Amino acid sequence: MTDLTKDQIASLTAEQIRLHEYFKELGVVGSAVNAVNATMELAVSGVAVDGETVRIGKDMYEFCADSTLTKTLPTNIAIDISDHAVHATDNLTVAVQPTAGDTMTIGTKTYVFVPNGTDNLDTEISVGTSLGSAQAAIVAAINGSDGHNIPHPLVAAGAFNANISAITALVGGTVGNSIGTTENFASGSNVFSLTALAGGTNCSAANTGSHLLAAINASGTEPITATANVNNVVLTADIAGVLANSTVLAETMANGAFTGAAVKMAGGVDGTTGIAGQAMVGTSYLYICSADNTVADKNWRRIALGSAY
Repeated sequence: MTDLTKDQIASLTAEQIRLHEYFKELGVVGSAVNAVNATMELAVSGVAVDGETVRIGKDMYEFCADSTLTKTLPTNIAIDISDHAVHATDNLTVAVQPTAGDTMTIGTKTYVFVPNGTDNLDTEISVGTSLGSAQAAIVAAINGSDGHNIPHPLVAAGAFNANISAITALVGGTVGNSIGTTENFASGSNVFSLTALAGGTNCSAANTGSHLLAAINASGTEPITATANVNNVVLTADIAGVLANSTVLAETMANGAFTGAAVKMAGGVDGTTGIAGQAMVGTSYLYICSADNTVADKNWRRIALGSAY
């Protein structure tokens, strides 16, 4: 309720002061407020990277740039940016059947070519009985489909075409550009085209914001709706009031941050409770409750009192 100021009291008669206090006790004097929804904005200033996270209450969202949407925790909600993060590649040319003892290294995994029929362990590749069978053995070894090789954790190999297999990073983005490739073949015709995979680029700021927004609205369990502000994501509590101000926020993004480094939603205000038809009088407005109002409702309407006549 609104108390009188010293100047206002000085201008009133004793009877007016008595009436003010009487109506104040009845809950008639004072300003009514409608409930306000808590909000917060996540500014997205640049690219997103696989594995970065955004927390909203109990929901943890994780950007995933691989086709299988691998998450650090199974309970995390995947943000699929795999189609917007370019995967790094390097071409492996094998134009001559390898010989036993040849090696090639992708990342930290080194493969050794062994005589046909003796490949039984992880990292062993059969030289085959022909160039074609050797090429097939290479693809199967890298992809882990030969029964004894564990799939390479960082790359996949495409089928040979014109003696070339495209070695592609599983995770899109610049992270794939750090995967080194070296070889030690007896034949100089068997080579990687580069010393490391290249061409990987991260998801743009625009796609970062839009995909996070979509994930929140489609999969979030918190009563929060996301909207766009250019590339930024604006969070608004579905239920008005101060309760949503306690919703915890966090992020691990290199190019994203909540306004003012906020760790919680903010701005939620409880509405003034009232019943339909109830009136209140403030210093500037007459307030009417158009329908029963709880702390989460917005049913108060106001009319300017105007000047005395």
